[in-house]
Amino acid sequence: MNRLARFARAVSLATAACAALAARPALACSVCGCGDPLVGVGQVAGPAGQFGLELDGQYLYQEAGGEEPGALDILNQWSLLLTASYTPVTNLNLVVTLPWVWKDMQMEMQDGTRMSSSNLNGFGDMQVGARWFFWEKLDLGNAIRHTLSVSASTYIPTGNNSAVDADGIRIDEHGQVGTGGWGPNAGLFYRMQGDLWSAYAGVWGLYRTVNSYGYRFGAAALWTIAGQYQPLEWLAVALGVDGRLAGIDVDGGVDVENTGGLVLAAVPAVYARLFPGGWLLAKAQLPFATSLNGIQTIGPVVTVGLRYEFE
Repeated sequence: MNRLARFARAVSLATAACAALAARPALACSVCGCGDPLVGVGQVAGPAGQFGLELDGQYLYQEAGGEEPGALDILNQWSLLLTASYTPVTNLNLVVTLPWVWKDMQMEMQDGTRMSSSNLNGFGDMQVGARWFFWEKLDLGNAIRHTLSVSASTYIPTGNNSAVDADGIRIDEHGQVGTGGWGPNAGLFYRMQGDLWSAYAGVWGLYRTVNSYGYRFGAAALWTIAGQYQPLEWLAVALGVDGRLAGIDVDGGVDVENTGGLVLAAVPAVYARLFPGGWLLAKAQLPFATSLNGIQTIGPVVTVGLRYEFE
């Protein structure tokens, strides 16, 4: 198996904004993040003892109607994500992702008047999970390998969810670097691997628990489908569609306006080997169809990263 195929074992081509991380960690948004919620765990089981590290930089943009009539909350978020993956035994991949998050939240009126702003950074909600490859079929005549796997993970409320502004007023939930709640999720993943072409599809369910302030981000169904082409040993390209159908957020038992809905995003990606064991990856989720509740705008999520696999 060449290095590119082994790299594909450790990095899922489903990306993180319909992101991330969700899908990528620390995204305090009921519709941010779509596709595979366990990106770093890998699509194919690596050999026992395999270990990898990945460092990703990620950016997302979102707008949503504010609590006051005519107000608009504008979020710019940058994340630095350190992911470690490990295969302790054949057919089982483990992963942990540690995020550092910067969030710039602005509340503006329709005429452009700025009402308030916040700028926070800190350790976000970490993620731990596993993927078990329980079925495999080899089609030797066509040189195709089929696999099925199940995954389970959770976001852990390690990020600060109680930051306040200069007046001592708690910052909006979507401006906090952490959600304050747990985010367990589970799903099923299928992959078909050929010599030059491969394809995969998956579906997951994500739940959010209530945080200490009585806020709960909406539960969601997530899915992905994509194909990958490997024209050269050191280069692979992929194109897919990620989706997310999220429920409405709830605050103190009351539905929160301008939250939840459907997002579909095109996901182009490219992987290039820079040096032995080291791979550069660039990918984006580009929303092309949405059906969102209330006033919401979901921008693209762009991710650039570097992964190294230890022999």
